Amino acid sequence: MDAVPPVRLGAMLAASFAVALAVRVYCARRLVLAAADRDQPSRQFLLEMGACLLAGVLAGLGMEAQIGFLWFSGWKLVLGALAAGFYLGLEGALLRQRVLVLRARDDGGLSSSRPRGLRSLSRRFLLVAAAATVLLMGLFGLIWAGDVAWLSGLERDPVVLAEARRAVILEIAFVMAVLLAGASRLILLYAGNLKLLFGIITQGLARVRQGDFTVRLPVATADEFGLIAAEANAMIAGLSHRVALLDALKVAEDVQRNLLPSAPPRAGGLDIAASSDYCDETGGDYYDFIQLGPEKTVVVVGDVAGHGVGPALLMASARATVRMAASMYGDPGSVVSAVNSRVAEDVYGTGRFLTLFYLEIDTAARRLRWVRAGHDPALVVGASPADPVELGGIGLPLGVVEGYRYVAGSCPWPSGGVVFIGTDGIWETTGPGDRMFGKRRLRELLDTNADQPAGRILEIVTQDLAAFGRDRPREDDITMVAIRFP
Repeated sequence: MDAVPPVRLGAMLAASFAVALAVRVYCARRLVLAAADRDQPSRQFLLEMGACLLAGVLAGLGMEAQIGFLWFSGWKLVLGALAAGFYLGLEGALLRQRVLVLRARDDGGLSSSRPRGLRSLSRRFLLVAAAATVLLMGLFGLIWAGDVAWLSGLERDPVVLAEARRAVILEIAFVMAVLLAGASRLILLYAGNLKLLFGIITQGLARVRQGDFTVRLPVATADEFGLIAAEANAMIAGLSHRVALLDALKVAEDVQRNLLPSAPPRAGGLDIAASSDYCDETGGDYYDFIQLGPEKTVVVVGDVAGHGVGPALLMASARATVRMAASMYGDPGSVVSAVNSRVAEDVYGTGRFLTLFYLEIDTAARRLRWVRAGHDPALVVGASPADPVELGGIGLPLGVVEGYRYVAGSCPWPSGGVVFIGTDGIWETTGPGDRMFGKRRLRELLDTNADQPAGRILEIVTQDLAAFGRDRPREDDITMVAIRFP
């Protein structure tokens, strides 16, 4: 092969790359920009590689046809074009990805949903490293083969050999410098994209931490970063729903608290105190005071099975029914029977029920009448030995059997004594070793403090429950009422 003028050689290379560039511009509009956003970087990579490979093949074929290009020189040109395309493809893909990420950050141009297929970063790194290794081995192999063939045809003159050795070293050093510069630029581009993605995610999460749940992170990639962004979006949506639910529960809690009496009645010298503590925002326990004229006071304590929103709704309905029935019937048994019929209609088929203790205090006759609808008996402490130790009786929980007739019990009130009505959350409070507080401990505590005012008795019980539970989370609501009789 005769020596080729540099101008002619450059013209042939320029013509080959001009054709490849024209094809690239056409394909960029049709194959890259028209594709889905998440597919554009990979298509950009293939386009750049294809364009460079086309330029190398055209140049090699043209030189072979015009000047009889040597086969290993032609392959060196094709492999060099392929290596350049590999680098330009990676650079183009990273730049395309950066454009998409910036657009998503500025105007939300990308989807916020989970990517359909996960393209693992580790697998992509492995493929890139393997492809780069193969290309470099092929390129350096052809360089080595060409240099060996060239050196073998030189004279054995030491000066000529030294000059050839220097030329080979400079050629390898130049190739290594170009590869190092290209690799450094790719690393900087990739690090910049990662920094941009991390910045978008952290800024979005910072806004969420400040209470902005309208944030949606753009899923700019189909790799682990896209998966993180998609999962963060799902988390933000869940948090938004959770906060909305908590706000609604807060309103429900305020409404339920307002249903409880603001203060106990002061009638006939009675000392009455009551408290209700829910383990959730809302609960199924309640207490109420109903004044039926100047001489009759009704104390009601109820406990709906379970706790939370559902029992709270049933409790509110039962409270309204109790108040309406108490104003209509004079006998406590008839009142509770009427309430049972309404509750049975409300809970039919749900499996829910309500226990109730209905206590009517006649301050003129100094007499008590009560109905125990599945509720635990009221405890009597500090009274004379002739008085009962509890206000019991037989009665099913409300809502179990429709039409059930309740019968009221009756006795004189315990002068100087205290009647304590509570819900099962008191004696079922668990402590160390999952032991329960128990009714015996409650009875002993009440007997010991029977001479205290009603409000102080409730404080003592509450403090002892806290000490016994040792800050363990409670599993049920706690409601109690203490009534001291003169």
